[in-house]
Amino acid sequence: MDQEKKKRPLAPVFAEETDFILGDEAFLRRCREEEERIRTRMFAGLTCEGEDFSHMRFSGVKFRNCRFWNCSFSHGQFTDVLFENCDLSGCDLDGGYMERIVFDSCKGVGAKFTGMVVKHLSLEECNFDDANFDSSRLEHVQILRTRLNNGGLTACRCRQIFWSGASLKNASFFKTSLRGMDFSDSEIGGITVSDDNRELSGVIVDLYQAAELAKKMGIIIKKDV
Repeated sequence: MDQEKKKRPLAPVFAEETDFILGDEAFLRRCREEEERIRTRMFAGLTCEGEDFSHMRFSGVKFRNCRFWNCSFSHGQFTDVLFENCDLSGCDLDGGYMERIVFDSCKGVGAKFTGMVVKHLSLEECNFDDANFDSSRLEHVQILRTRLNNGGLTACRCRQIFWSGASLKNASFFKTSLRGMDFSDSEIGGITVSDDNRELSGVIVDLYQAAELAKKMGIIIKKDV
């Protein structure tokens, strides 16, 4: 098997499209109050602001064109879930669990994903600027053509992370090993690492990026005369 394919996350597993039942905000609130797991539901066009959906559990659920501004999903569980063209800006998902999740063309500016366990996650064509993943466990994650500028990825435990066309300007990787990660077609200018640059050991970059990272190490590259 191709080594790059091995890194790719598993896709969510869903029931047949005809089996999905349309859900609304009232249904979300009822399930929260009754601590009921939400299964095989489709949520489309919801707009929620400042709502508390913490500790909720979602399995085999699709969210399309939904807006969850500054809502709390802290300590929630998401398994086999699709977010398509959704906005989770300012949301709090601290301490949650995600497995086989796709964010497609979504916005999550300033969202909080700290202390999470994340397995098989795909972010594609998203804007997650200023999002915070500090102290999370990230396994089998792909970030495709997605913005994570000024993002927080401090003290993360990472395994099989695939980057392509990502923008990570001024992101923090302090105490997060980048060994084996390929950033050669992504933007990593201004990233934060430790003073001894130990996070950069084993990272894969192009020649231009290598020259920029060399400056962090105090290396002066002499140009040909």
